[in-house]
Amino acid sequence: MIDAIRTLRYSQEGQEPMHAHQQGQLIILACGVARVRAAHQLWALVPGQALWIPGGAVHELQAIVPLMTHNIYLTAEASRRFGSEFKGLQATPLLNELVEARLGGGNDPQRHELLSKLILSELQRLPALTLCHLTLPQDRRTRLLCDALCASPAHGETLAWWSKTVGASERTLARLFREETRMSFSEWRQQLRLVEAIFHLARGATIASLALEMGYKTPSAFIAMFKKRLGVSPQRYLRPTTQINSE
Repeated sequence: MIDAIRTLRYSQEGQEPMHAHQQGQLIILACGVARVRAAHQLWALVPGQALWIPGGAVHELQAIVPLMTHNIYLTAEASRRFGSEFKGLQATPLLNELVEARLGGGNDPQRHELLSKLILSELQRLPALTLCHLTLPQDRRTRLLCDALCASPAHGETLAWWSKTVGASERTLARLFREETRMSFSEWRQQLRLVEAIFHLARGATIASLALEMGYKTPSAFIAMFKKRLGVSPQRYLRPTTQINSE
């Protein structure tokens, strides 16, 4: 049922390029902050969070800071229980303890089998979790706009301004954003700033400098946006993250 369990370590900015596994895979963030991208989706993962990646799904991972992940690969039969869509899950302390015990279990086949069964049972009980996530539009015109914003999230121009730049009417761009991302343009831009903020904070940026860089007039305005979207302050959201020796 469990095909393999591996712990992977990455240096800062280390990455796994686009690839796919035949098995379904659960990535559990043990330490650090990760940027995971798959097709038209982008996630910012912090410790305690997990991302289910269906078998065959092409994805890449980048370590924003030194990173450690636990990776559980399931057989095809077990993978079907978790579905064919990406999903966020909350890793529990029990799951972490079981994984660490399994990884350090030596060469005892019976112990491995017992721990694997317990891990699979705990996986099926993990609570769903809404991860910090961004959908990337695919239409050429919206993609041009989004690429520019990804390069400079503080851009504050209106959709009317962008319409003259990318060659589509304001109405068309608004419709495309709704169809492709299920967000308005302003909501999508705010979500982009949120994702980028997590990465910058992990690298050590201050709230004051980050608020300015992301286009907010005051640090308190940025903190209010962050709490509204993720439920906690930036400091608390990233509190579990610690630097690790990736060597």
